[in-house]
Amino acid sequence: MILAHKIELKANNKQRTYFAKACGVARFSYNWALEQWKKQYQAHKENPDLPKPTQYIPIFSESYNNTF
Repeated sequence: MILAHKIELKANNKQRTYFAKACGVARFSYNWALEQWKKQYQAHKENPDLPKPTQYIPIFSESYNNTF
């Protein structure tokens, strides 16, 4: 049996602003990673001697560390 709890957040204006910013950061991160993946996949597809896209994943954590 799976049980779940539904919790409603009653956020004030300051908290709503914070939640909106957090969603923006997540969207930015996803879109950036997707763009990088597509570029690297296309480059690897055209030239198999280049590294695979999975080898570039640590770039994000290095280049955007402590940005947000």
